[in-house]
Amino acid sequence: MTFISIEFLLFLTLIVGTYYVVPHRYRWVLLLLASYVFYATLSVQFIPLLLISTAFTYVIGILIEKQERKEQKKRLMWVGVSVLVFFLGWFKYFNFVNDSLRSFAAWSGFDYDVPYREIVLPLAISFYTFQAISYVVDVSRGKQKAERHYGYFSVYFAFIPQLVAGPIERAKKLLPQLKTEQHLDYDNISYGIQRIIWGFFKKTLIADRLAPIVASVFNSPDPTGSEIVLATMLFSIQLFADFSACSDIAIGCARLLGIRLSENFKQPHFAVSIADFWNRWHITLSMWLRDYIFMPLAKGKKKREQIYGAILATFLVSGIWHGAAWNFVLWGLIHGIYRVFGDHTKQQREKMASWVGFDRVPTLHRWWKIAITFQLVCFSRVFFQSHSMAEAFSHAKLYVTPSSWAPSGMLQAIQIFSLLDLIIFLVVFVVVHLFQHIERTRGSAWDWMARQSAVTSVAINLFLIISAFLFGVSSQGFVYGGF
Repeated sequence: MTFISIEFLLFLTLIVGTYYVVPHRYRWVLLLLASYVFYATLSVQFIPLLLISTAFTYVIGILIEKQERKEQKKRLMWVGVSVLVFFLGWFKYFNFVNDSLRSFAAWSGFDYDVPYREIVLPLAISFYTFQAISYVVDVSRGKQKAERHYGYFSVYFAFIPQLVAGPIERAKKLLPQLKTEQHLDYDNISYGIQRIIWGFFKKTLIADRLAPIVASVFNSPDPTGSEIVLATMLFSIQLFADFSACSDIAIGCARLLGIRLSENFKQPHFAVSIADFWNRWHITLSMWLRDYIFMPLAKGKKKREQIYGAILATFLVSGIWHGAAWNFVLWGLIHGIYRVFGDHTKQQREKMASWVGFDRVPTLHRWWKIAITFQLVCFSRVFFQSHSMAEAFSHAKLYVTPSSWAPSGMLQAIQIFSLLDLIIFLVVFVVVHLFQHIERTRGSAWDWMARQSAVTSVAINLFLIISAFLFGVSSQGFVYGGF
C-alpha cells in the first residue's frame, strides 16, 4: 500500500473518519496503530527495528535529561547518536564500505576476505534516524524536554504521513500538535484534500510518466550526448515532481488530522544560486544539516578556509545520506564545491555583472542566474542518476561537450518522447508553471485557491483529478522512499 493507491485513500478515509469520533485521549493509539499498519504493508520485516529504535531513543532522551552536568549529558548524547548511526550504517553502508575496502585491498595487494552480506535496506531508516538524532541532540542542548508519554513519542517517531519520506520534523513542532485536541475543520479538510490531489497530479502525470523516458536513456549502452543532456534535465523535473508530490501528499494527509507539517520545497528550480537552491530544495534536510552538522563544525571558526571545510563536510554528509555509493558522495562534494566557489567569487561575479550591464536589467540578470543555477544542478544530477562512477563520468563528459547542445541533436533527442507523452508533458508543464506563477506573484497558491468561488475551486480540482485518472501512470513508490 503506497500513497499512490486506492487502498491508501480508503485507509486514510477510515483513519480520518475514526480520528474525529474517538475521544482525544485515545487518538494517539489510533495514529500509532495506523502508522505501524501502513509501515507493515510496505516493510513488515523491519517493524522490530522501528520499535527498537523508538524505544532506545525514548530511553536515552530521558537519561540525558536526568543528568545534572553538561559533560554527562554530552557523553550520553554521543552514545545515543552513535547507536542510531550504527543502525543506519549497518543496514545502509556496510556493503558500501566493505566493497570499497575490498577494491582498495585488491589494488594495493593486501588480503581482505570479509564476505559480501545480503542486507536489505529498511524503508525510511534515513528519515526516522535523522529525526531521532535531532531529538537526542535537542534534549542534550536543553532545547527540547524529554517526552515521558511513550505513546505520543512513538507517534512522533513513526507518524504515518511523513514516516516514509519526510518532511524531517523536529519534536518541538510535531509533539505539541499531537497532544493538542484537533477539531473537525472545513478549512483543514479542504486544504488537505487539495494538497493530496495536487500531489497525485504531479506524481502520476509528471514523475511517473517521465521515469521510463529518463531510464531509457540512462540504461542505454550508447546514448548520444544530446539524449544525456535532455534526459538529465528531464530527470531534474522528474525528481522534483516525485519528491515534492510525496511532500504534498504527506502535508495534505496531516492537515486532514489538523496537524501542520513543514513545507519541504519552495520552487527550487527558480533558485538564483546554489545557496538559494538549498534553501528551497528538501528544506527540512537542509535545515537539519545546517543545525546538526555545519553549525557544530563551524562553531568558533573565523578563518574562511575553516568555514569552507565545514561546508564541504556538510555536503559530503548530504551525499552519503542520499545513497551508499561513490557517485552520491561525489554528487555531495560537487554541491559543496559549488557552494564554496559561489561564496569565494561573489564579489568578482557582482563586478562582472555590473560591467556587462546586468544591473541595469535586473529581470534579465535574475533569469540568467536561474538558468545557470539550474544547469549546475542538472550537471550534478548526472552523478545522482548514473549507476556507477565510470558511467557517471562518461555521461558528465557528454553533458559538457558543446556538440551535445547542438539544436539538430536536441531535436533528434526529443524522439525519446512518444507523441502522446510529449503533448501531455507540455500541457502539464504549463499547468505547473501557472501554479508556480501564482505562488511567485500572489503568495501562497493555496490561499489564492481559498479565495476563489466554489465553482472555480471545484473546476480546478476536477481538472486535476480527471487528468490524473485518464492520463496518469503509477510506478512503485517514490524515489526518496529508497533513501
